[in-house]
Amino acid sequence: MPSVLHLLSTTADEQTSQLHRMLAQGLGAGFISTTLRIGTGGELRNFPAAILQLRHERADITYAWGITALTAAVLCGHRRIFFSPDRFAGPRALRWIRSLMGRADVTFVCPTFTQQRLAVQRGIDPARCHMIQPGVDFGRVNRRRDDVLRKKLGFAENDFILIAPGETTLAAGHEMAVWACGILNVLDPRYKLLLWGRGNRAELTANLANRLKQGDMVKQAEKILDHAIDFEALLPLADVCLATPAGAAPTLPIAIMMAAGVPIVSTVTYMLAELLEDRHTAMMVPTRSPRALVQRVLDLRENAGLQAKLIDTARAEAYEHFSMTRMLDGYRRII
Repeated sequence: MPSVLHLLSTTADEQTSQLHRMLAQGLGAGFISTTLRIGTGGELRNFPAAILQLRHERADITYAWGITALTAAVLCGHRRIFFSPDRFAGPRALRWIRSLMGRADVTFVCPTFTQQRLAVQRGIDPARCHMIQPGVDFGRVNRRRDDVLRKKLGFAENDFILIAPGETTLAAGHEMAVWACGILNVLDPRYKLLLWGRGNRAELTANLANRLKQGDMVKQAEKILDHAIDFEALLPLADVCLATPAGAAPTLPIAIMMAAGVPIVSTVTYMLAELLEDRHTAMMVPTRSPRALVQRVLDLRENAGLQAKLIDTARAEAYEHFSMTRMLDGYRRII
């Protein structure tokens, strides 16, 4: 029975953590999976400790989630390595990845066409660079209204809730969502913005509402609840998803929104263009402009027929392109 050793950082983003869990659990009884985490709180407390222990670890496949894990696996002489970046790998990171791939049998698995295209352009062998889109766990997607959670987070029954998808990071650009919601909130104080509360810019982004003197407008779910909550648990509260990435943000939260049938208003990036199409699966604006986002939200609310069409199309495409079965089949083809 093939053994798979998963290596990932304790600071890996939520998309990487979810994909790791899906793969470790989903490959089935034909594989034996073990996971070791590198970093504070992990089984391998730092990089030197990882090198010392991994020299004695041997598995048929080592799956390195992130560059730190890949570096450790290559230096320790692991025979067959699969690698996925735990955040978007730009030109500088790809130079190091290409160097490591020259020293070991490494298969690069990209979560987006944008990442795959850039990797190949930067010299990664196309035969060793595959694209497998992240899978959505549809069993965790629930749109049934949750009045209890709504009340706990301080929303009134008639509030219109915009949700900023995923973790709040620089790449996610949630500050733009605060600006857009701020304009809407002036027009109608029932407009509110929901943040998950994770990410290194969550507090900074929420404080922007205080500087706008609209402090009650933004809610951080995990901060208010004072405990961890799955992002999918927030879906029943969302009236519209406001996606405003400023860079290569993870795409899994958008795929989850599509699967849940939450109407999406979004700016345009190369990575989101792989998932969304204007007036087909989302309302999109060509530039990151709060006023343009506001107009799209208002347009969406005024056109119930268009909203229903976007929801139905987005949900159908999510089931077609982002199922766990499709993702796991992609891995089985290359393992």
